[in-house]
Parts: sequence; structure tokens; C-alpha cells
Amino acid sequence: MPGISNHFDTLAAIKSVIDGLSLSGLTGGTLIQEVSTYLDGTTTLPFVSISPYGPEKLGDELNDRDGAYYGVLVAIIAKPDVNSLETRLGWRQTLRRTLNNHSIAGLGQNYQLTVEPGNVVEPRAWFDRNAFVSGLVVRAFFQEPRT
Repeated sequence: MPGISNHFDTLAAIKSVIDGLSLSGLTGGTLIQEVSTYLDGTTTLPFVSISPYGPEKLGDELNDRDGAYYGVLVAIIAKPDVNSLETRLGWRQTLRRTLNNHSIAGLGQNYQLTVEPGNVVEPRAWFDRNAFVSGLVVRAFFQEPRT
């Protein structure tokens, strides 16, 4: 059942899809966060952070509806020594394949998710925090009625 925010509904739906993948070794599970973050010792690693990302993109679709594209950051956060690089890259590949060109049932106005790959390994997180962060931006396309 859709809530009051298409963007939040998208976050929750993506979390549900990822939870359903049962990624082996992802001991911290998935978290919806306002900003993708990790503070040492506060969350079990590795985990997937799901958060709003960037500005919405808008477009004219039909006379009575606007196209809205909501950005969602899906980031794998781990310590380099927690799981093998092959395992972490396998998670990323699975997330990309599962979420790209996917339509989420129950979101009514959602027509498609598309994936915009980011850095496979974020260098600043690696050097500044000794953390593995690998992010994908997922764009959820909606046709929203004009009011």
C-alpha cells in the first residue's frame, strides 16, 4: 500500500527486494538511512545502506501527469577484511542486475527502476576510513498526477 511519499515508498521497496536476495555473508542486512553513513561500532558490517540521493528530476509526460525521477543511493559498506573482494563485487553485480530495468509491484505509478553505476570502490572511504564503500544510484521513474 503506497504511503504519502513515492520517494520513501521506493526506499522501502528497494530494501524489500534486496532483503529477498538473501545475500550470503551480508551480516548487517539492509538499512534505510537519511544519509548513507557508518560510525565505527554502531552497525554490524557488512551492510547495504539505502538512502535518498540528489535532486529529483522532473519531466513533462502527459497533460495531466508529470514524470518524476527519484534518486536512491544503494551502497555496500564493509571493512576490507570482513569479506573477500570477490564476494563484495558479487553483491554489487547482483544488486545491479536485480534493480536495473525493474518495476516494483505495489507502487502504482512506478514504471521502472534504472541503475547508474558509481565508483566500484570509493577511494575517499578506503583511504580516510579503511572502509569499502561501493555505490549504485537507482532512479525510480513515476508518472505523478498534477494537482
